[in-house]
Amino acid sequence: MNINEVKSRISLLLGQKAWGVSLGVGSFLTLEFGQPLLNTNGHQQVHGEWHLWIYNCVWRLEQAGKVLAASEDERSKIESAIVRLEGLSLQSIDIQPPIWDTVFTFENEVILRLFSIYSEDYEHWMLYTPDGNVLSLGPGSNWSYDNEAIPA
Repeated sequence: MNINEVKSRISLLLGQKAWGVSLGVGSFLTLEFGQPLLNTNGHQQVHGEWHLWIYNCVWRLEQAGKVLAASEDERSKIESAIVRLEGLSLQSIDIQPPIWDTVFTFENEVILRLFSIYSEDYEHWMLYTPDGNVLSLGPGSNWSYDNEAIPA
């Protein structure tokens, strides 16, 4: 486990503005960064050069020390809260071993905290990168960086 290698893979994401913030199945979140990609796969969803999929973890969205929403809140509350991420620049990413709890800090004191819940079987979050690879964190303290197809 080399956390510095993981951090080097995501360092180019810093300074990018979030767009296309979306609530998916359950409490899955997706955020797009960078330029929109030409949609060549026939799917309706447009992705950015960077596509962050918050997958099998619980999360909390905060601003200026107050909780805006958490992953198990009512869907309407989550949808109202996540729009605050639209257009905000990502300022830092803090990843904590051993199981990759992650803090994404955006401008305007907006913080998205991710808490890993699986030690086996499922990734916590995935970042699709401009070079066609996917950085997957989890399950547990595992991580990978390889080529995968972008989700629909």
